[in-house]
Amino acid sequence: MKAVIFDMDGVIVDTNPHHRIAWREYYQRNGKTLSDADFVEHVSGKHNTHIVAHLFADQTLTPDEVLRLGNEKEALFRELYRPVITPVAGLVDFLKALKAAGIRTAVATSAPVENLELVIDALELRPYFDALMNESMVSHPKPDPEIYQKAMQQLGVDPADSVVFEDSMTGIQAARAAGAQVVGVATTLSFDDLRSFVDDSIHDFTDMDIDRLQRLYGVAS
Repeated sequence: MKAVIFDMDGVIVDTNPHHRIAWREYYQRNGKTLSDADFVEHVSGKHNTHIVAHLFADQTLTPDEVLRLGNEKEALFRELYRPVITPVAGLVDFLKALKAAGIRTAVATSAPVENLELVIDALELRPYFDALMNESMVSHPKPDPEIYQKAMQQLGVDPADSVVFEDSMTGIQAARAAGAQVVGVATTLSFDDLRSFVDDSIHDFTDMDIDRLQRLYGVAS
């Protein structure tokens, strides 16, 4: 195991409650409602192009209109989330341990670069990552494996030497398709819902340390 790659939303930060608030408000502004069931099915872990298509299913939108509408929602999210940015419990200590152990790290998120930079800089995490990947760097969003494949290329590691931390089914599918081992973080889905789809699962990073990671992936501690 030579590299650890993190999704952002639901892994580095538990943004899903604030994304839910932002999407619900955005739906209301456009005369629609967003139920909890719709959030799970059509929003959580999905790329904005999918979400906007669902919201405006009764309209024909150009790619530029889809981008503009998605950007409007993300600006609303950043406004809501900026005052309360908090890392998932145990994250910073885990990142420090990875750094000390010489394990390469990356973020691979489907979020726009503005969201990524907001989180990374507000939490002062930039020194802990060797690569930062956002939606603009890929042509195909998760569950396509492209973003994880490119992250591995940037880190100079093989899929078999990579561990991905993910919280959503689309992200887990992307990491699996990229050939990585996957650890589920139970922020979006329940611990029990995750367990059958991942190699290991945690509630947060207080459950994880270098020794556990090394034991899981057959590397002597």
